[in-house]
Amino acid sequence: MSAANALSLRLAEQITEMLSLGRFQPGDKLPGEPEFSRELGVSRTTLREAIRVLATRGILEVRRGVGTFVTRSEHIHADYDLLKIQDTRVSLKDLYEIRLLFEPQAAYYACLRATEEELSAILRYGRELEDIVLARDPRWDEYERQFHNSIAAAAHNQFITALFPSLNRAIRQGVILANESPLVAEHTLGDHRRIMEYIKDRNPIGAKAAMHLHMLNTMQDFHIEID
Repeated sequence: MSAANALSLRLAEQITEMLSLGRFQPGDKLPGEPEFSRELGVSRTTLREAIRVLATRGILEVRRGVGTFVTRSEHIHADYDLLKIQDTRVSLKDLYEIRLLFEPQAAYYACLRATEEELSAILRYGRELEDIVLARDPRWDEYERQFHNSIAAAAHNQFITALFPSLNRAIRQGVILANESPLVAEHTLGDHRRIMEYIKDRNPIGAKAAMHLHMLNTMQDFHIEID
C-alpha cells in the first residue's frame, strides 16, 4: 500500500469516528472540500480519496454538483468489529489504564512514522487545543480528541486506530472532570507542550515518556488509583 493510500484510509477512519461521535447526523451535508480539508489538516486529494472509500462502504453519498451527505447510521460501524469495545461497561479507571497501555507507544511510533502532513496536523491541533483549554471553551472535548487521535493515527497501526472509541470515551469523561479543576487544566497544558516538543523533534523515546507522564498525571489528578 502506498503512503498516499494509507493516509486516505486513516482519514476515512477519522471521518468515521467523527460520525460515530455525532459530529454529523444521517442526512447531513459535509462541509465543502476546501473547508473540510483545512479542518482535517490534509490535502484535498487525500480528502477526496477518503470520501470515495466511505462512499463505497455506504457511509457517505456523493451527489454531483450538490455535495457529500451522510447516509443511514447503521452503516457506520459495519466494517469495524473492534469498535464494539465502546459498548463495554467500563469505569474511568479502566479507560485510563487502556490509554496508559497504548498511547505512550502510539506517540513513540508517531515520531517514527508520521508523514510531514500528519506531523503538521498534530502540532496545529496542539496549538489550537491550548487556546481552547485556556479559554475553558466548551469545545475542549472535541479539540482534545483531535489532538490525541491525530497522534494515534500517525502510529500507522490499524489496531491502535480501532481503539479510538475507548480513547475518546475516556477523553470525554476526563474533560468533564477537568472543567471542575484549574489544576487539571494547568497539568494538561504542560504535558501537551512536552509531548508536542518531542514529536516536533521526532524523538520517540521522549514522546513516549512524555505521554506516559501525561497519563499518570491525569490519573493522579482524577484520584484514580495507580496499582
